[in-house]
Amino acid sequence: MTEEIKFEIGEKYENMKGAFEVLAIRRDSMDIRWEDGEEISTSIDLQRRIIERMQFEKEQEQTQAAQKVKKAKASTAKGGKHFAGLEDADFSNTVSKTTWRGRGQLGGAVAQRLKNKQFKFNSWAVLRKPEVAWIDIVRQKQADLKLQAKFYARVEDENFFFGVHVPAPDLSVTEKSDWRALMEWLEKPENDSWLNKQCLSHDLYLCDLSKQGFSGKLEAKKEKWVNSLSDKKDAPVKSLSAFLSAAGKSGVIDLRIEKQMAKDAVIDKKQAIASEMATLFETLMPVYAGAAERNT
Repeated sequence: MTEEIKFEIGEKYENMKGAFEVLAIRRDSMDIRWEDGEEISTSIDLQRRIIERMQFEKEQEQTQAAQKVKKAKASTAKGGKHFAGLEDADFSNTVSKTTWRGRGQLGGAVAQRLKNKQFKFNSWAVLRKPEVAWIDIVRQKQADLKLQAKFYARVEDENFFFGVHVPAPDLSVTEKSDWRALMEWLEKPENDSWLNKQCLSHDLYLCDLSKQGFSGKLEAKKEKWVNSLSDKKDAPVKSLSAFLSAAGKSGVIDLRIEKQMAKDAVIDKKQAIASEMATLFETLMPVYAGAAERNT
């Protein structure tokens, strides 16, 4: 509780106009002088009420600021707090009765571990799909959300997949997109070479989940790219950007740069799968940045 203000001659106080000095005190009034030299005779009670109100408002602001900090810390701690790992029941082609995609589960656990100066990620469950995505919170507010690059994880009955997802727009879309930005990024030999090395090092591959643009997997082999098809020999790919650009003209591509893990291996990792995913996402951040750079 704020103590009652007692004015004394020669002491300094502060009201809404600024700091002032008490020059003289009478029964109900006093003479004061501000730092600019202006002097007035004013009511003691008026000045007391002004200063008490200012102190009260300052205390309220400090309390509210402390509450905001406390709430923010609690929110951060809550993200992924209850994630204990994926379970056998989570591996399904439907989302009915599943919770693993939530911000209190895998979604929040991975987001909490992503540390990046350029982007701040949040998670959201993909509608009616056994999949969760992580996207920059600033870009998440943009109208082209469905066509934006994102990190993701998805499940099937016996497998788990995670990596980078960059959808290609249909041919009617003429404005700049993350897909086109990624194609421009891949045209640079140093970026192609870097991605090739990452795919080799982390056992990653590229695929079109829609199968409208291309079939099979694009894999890195001996600093080259090949298209691995289940019923054919590996077909060499001379230029990754040219291959993907051409595929993009034949249909809407659902491009994934992903890692595949067996269900049992993921379950055995328990909470550690979130850290492993965040580490891979950080490794692949140049891909995300290359696609997202157009409007960040």
